[in-house]
Amino acid sequence: MCNPDQAAPVLYSTFMEEKNESGRYHGIDALRAFAMILGIFLHASIVYKVNPLPVWPADPGSALPLFDYLYFFIHTFRMPLFFLVAGFFCRLLLVKAGIRGFIHRRWERIGIPFLVSLVLILPFTVFPFLVYQQIPVFGNDWMGNFRNAFRQLIGWNGLAHLWFLYYMIIYYVGFVMIVLIARHKTVAPVTRRLSDWWVGSKYQALYLGILGVAGTWLLLVAQSHLLVPVYTGLFPSPVHLLFYFFFMWLGWLIHIQPAIFNTLQKNGVILLIAGIGLSVPGYLTELREATGQPFFMDLIYAKGLLSLQIVFLVAGFAGVFLRYFSERSQVWRYLSDAAYWLYLLHMGIVTSLQVAFLYLDLHPVIEFFLITGITLLLTMLSYHFWVRYTRIGVYLHGPRTLGKTPRKIVKK
Repeated sequence: MCNPDQAAPVLYSTFMEEKNESGRYHGIDALRAFAMILGIFLHASIVYKVNPLPVWPADPGSALPLFDYLYFFIHTFRMPLFFLVAGFFCRLLLVKAGIRGFIHRRWERIGIPFLVSLVLILPFTVFPFLVYQQIPVFGNDWMGNFRNAFRQLIGWNGLAHLWFLYYMIIYYVGFVMIVLIARHKTVAPVTRRLSDWWVGSKYQALYLGILGVAGTWLLLVAQSHLLVPVYTGLFPSPVHLLFYFFFMWLGWLIHIQPAIFNTLQKNGVILLIAGIGLSVPGYLTELREATGQPFFMDLIYAKGLLSLQIVFLVAGFAGVFLRYFSERSQVWRYLSDAAYWLYLLHMGIVTSLQVAFLYLDLHPVIEFFLITGITLLLTMLSYHFWVRYTRIGVYLHGPRTLGKTPRKIVKK
């Protein structure tokens, strides 16, 4: 990874032709929006899992194995896919804006929203969880539930879903340091040769696939669980940090040689089908871990199959979106802009509805779609009227002018 401003020439493929005069990559924008909005469906499913998660609302009377599988399926690929896309855009911005511009833009887009969300969104997110924890103590005494939940808001309750912003900040610092080291005169020749080899190789897609599967497997083996669990504290383990950093680095490598996306476009459907197929034995293995049953196979081999599943799903979804969503779409452009805000706000709404729906006697599938539908409606309305054309929107995605095409910001 040499100095991105002096990196080896990039071979612009047919994939790169999707970039139009606005400087947008529509397929990747749609892919990023898909990964973030999918989080709403992921979190809405948890309350109806047969094997509930700690601290989350649970409704054992409405639990269905369908939601355990849905959670497992989405959880295996969503964040690796998101961080892969983030790595692609990380290098793109470094090449375009340089280190100073990169730091400035990431501070506006990630740093400030993270700090503001800690104060304004995190309490709203955590409060329903705290209310739910009081129900075994106070029952239907909601004043008692709310009063004690407010008291617990004063203490530390974790980062909740904001953990991904925290990780992103750590990763951005890491990539800037790597670039600065790569610029040093004693290191630059080595990194330049590696970059030249990567660009000049004929089998980048194959190498990337092997690297992706092997690296994912090694990181899964390095921790005790089948999957890397979500950690919302301030001091994640090295495996937690390395796992998502690895996928971000893969995205960085793809930006160096974007012709890899041509292979994904051609084979995306096949890879996606293969990943879905592998998710069945993967889910059965995860189910046995959750219920304390012995595995079908040695855990090392089970993690090998899971690594294939993760990489196939990430590559498959990337290929499908690059193939079928590469044309400019006003709907996906709008969703791409809105997705960041939807993810920041959705958690408190989802968990509040989950707690409220504990007292309804509806079929869990109906409740699931009600929760996701209401959450999408409320977050989209709040985005359109309170975010998109306001100062908040400027920080989340840049300025948008009502009734006009978003204007491109030219940094001097």
